[in-house]
Amino acid sequence: AFDRAEIPADAEAQWISVDGSTVELVLFTGALARDGVRRAALVIRGERVHEITAAGDAPDVDARPVGAYLHEPEGAVIRARLIGDVARALEAGTIDPHIAYLTSDAALTSPFVQSFRVRDELPVATKPLAKALRARGIGRLEIKKRGVDVDPAALRRALALRGDESATLFVTRIGDRRVALLADRVDD
Repeated sequence: AFDRAEIPADAEAQWISVDGSTVELVLFTGALARDGVRRAALVIRGERVHEITAAGDAPDVDARPVGAYLHEPEGAVIRARLIGDVARALEAGTIDPHIAYLTSDAALTSPFVQSFRVRDELPVATKPLAKALRARGIGRLEIKKRGVDVDPAALRRALALRGDESATLFVTRIGDRRVALLADRVDD
């Protein structure tokens, strides 16, 4: 919630994510700021620690059609505005210029994203979506959303899921179109 305009030009700003939650912004100035580093994202997952740094905000990448993989950048990467650097390392583009989901065809992943293999694009409307999920035997569904007004808990109840399979559903938008993407988590 810190106003980026308040970050001093000579400060190093480091956003920190721990186990999927962005928890802190640290500003280093003077002798504590690393030479040439003005943006950093520190990602901690369990015992693993990874950092990406840059001299400033990373240039954006172009949007592209949804590919075989969908990547959800860590909150620290988003806030540090280093999505473009992560996307280039994944050979990925964004699904929409205003949505922080990346997509690629290469089976690459990174400690700075959660990666998912895309199964299908499904209907967004609740009844046809429920029918499609039942046909696939999905009883456990992780629901993620960006750029749409959807309450994941209410949607889950309305879907009345049954089955032994599990998946992740991304409800988002691409341009003016709402989309539902069914995917499976890729272990890194």
